Amino acid sequence: MKLARLSALALVLACTRTAANHEELGDRFYAQGQYPDALAEYRLGLKGNPTSAPLHAKTASAAAHVNDYEGAVSEYRALANEDRSRSEEAADGIERVLRAALSAGERGIAAQAVGALRQIAPGRPLGRYVRLVAVDAVDRGDAQDALTLLPAAIAVAGDGKTADSLLYLYGAAGVRAQSCSTAVPAFETVLRRQREPAVLDRAREGVSQCALVEGQLALQHGQPAAAEDWFRRATAPGAPIDVARAAFLGLGDVQLALGDVAAAMDSYQQALVGGVAGDTIAQRAREKLNALGRADTPPPPPPPPPSPGR
Repeated sequence: MKLARLSALALVLACTRTAANHEELGDRFYAQGQYPDALAEYRLGLKGNPTSAPLHAKTASAAAHVNDYEGAVSEYRALANEDRSRSEEAADGIERVLRAALSAGERGIAAQAVGALRQIAPGRPLGRYVRLVAVDAVDRGDAQDALTLLPAAIAVAGDGKTADSLLYLYGAAGVRAQSCSTAVPAFETVLRRQREPAVLDRAREGVSQCALVEGQLALQHGQPAAAEDWFRRATAPGAPIDVARAAFLGLGDVQLALGDVAAAMDSYQQALVGGVAGDTIAQRAREKLNALGRADTPPPPPPPPPSPGR
C-alpha cells in the first residue's frame, strides 16, 4: 500500500514537472514571436495542470495571436473561472478578441465572446458590440441568439429610432421562434411610439401574422371568443392581403360554430377577395360556401381606393 502511494505521488510530481517544462518552453517560443509553437506547448502544459490560471491566460493570449478566436475566448473564460480576481483581465482579453473577430467577419465567434462577457463581467457596457452581434444573429436566422442579445442592444441604443428598429427585430425574432407572446408586445410598442417610420408597416404586418396564428390556435383549443378577437385583429388595415383573407376564413369558422350562418358566409366571401382562381384560401372558402349552398355567390367587390386627400 505504501509503495502504491509513493508511486502515485511520483506520477503527480512527474506530471507537474512536465507541465512546468511545457510552460517554460512555451514562454520561450512566445518571447520569440513563435506563437503557434507557444500555443502548442501551453496546451500540453494544461493537460498536466488544467486548473492553472496563469497557463490559461498565456494560452488565451497565444491563441489570439494566431487568430484562434474561439480558443482564446474559451481560455479567457477558463481564466475567470479559475481565479475570480482576474475576471477583469479576462474580460479585457475577451473584448480584444471580440474586436478582432468582428474585424475578421467572424460574427458567430463574436457572439460567443459577447456571451462570455455577459457571464464573467455582467456589468461591463457592451455598446455597439452587442448591437452588431444581435443584428448578425437576426441575419443568420438564429432566433434564440437574437432574442437573448437584442434586449441588451436596445438598452444601449443611442436614440429612439434605433431602439425601435431593434425592437422591431426583436419582434421578428419572436415570430421566427413561434413566440407571438413575445412578438406582439414588441410590435405594438413600435406602433404606439411611432418613432421609426421605416419599420411601422412591417410591425403592422407582424401583428397581423401573429394575430392569425393565435386565432387559429384559439379556434383549435375550443376558444371561439378569443379566436374571433384575434382574427379581427388580423384583418386590420395594413395586414398583408393573404393574412387578412386567411383570417376571414377563420372568422367564418368561428361564426359558423356560434350559429351565425349569415355572418359566416359573409366572412367566407371576404376570404375570396383579392385571391386568384385555385389558390388555397379561395378553394377552402368556396368549399365552405358550397357546403352552405352558396358556392356560386360572387364575391363582394373590393373596397374603393382612398381619395387623394385622405
